[in-house]
Amino acid sequence: MRPPESPDAIPDFLLEKFNDLSPETLEGVADYARRDTYVAPDEMPDSLLESFALQDEETLMVIAAYADELAAFLEDQDADSLRDSVGRPGDNREGWGHSRILEWHE
Repeated sequence: MRPPESPDAIPDFLLEKFNDLSPETLEGVADYARRDTYVAPDEMPDSLLESFALQDEETLMVIAAYADELAAFLEDQDADSLRDSVGRPGDNREGWGHSRILEWHE
């Protein structure tokens, strides 16, 4: 299973901030972006919080939908973050999915 496609409406510098966030934090980020809550999650990076102030309403709604999709994907994969799920490009270690497949076939 692949992570959800990131929408073009979300700036790349924001997308990078999602890589290390847990599913629970992503859900909080989505709620904050939709303004379902006015309290940002404690784990939400300050730089992400500050950049939300610069985004228009439409972009915030796209961010909220993407954060929800990404959180659901990570929960399905039982991963703590996107970086844990897919690994880092150029890493010598096996990615989470590859190691899981190897475990299943032992």
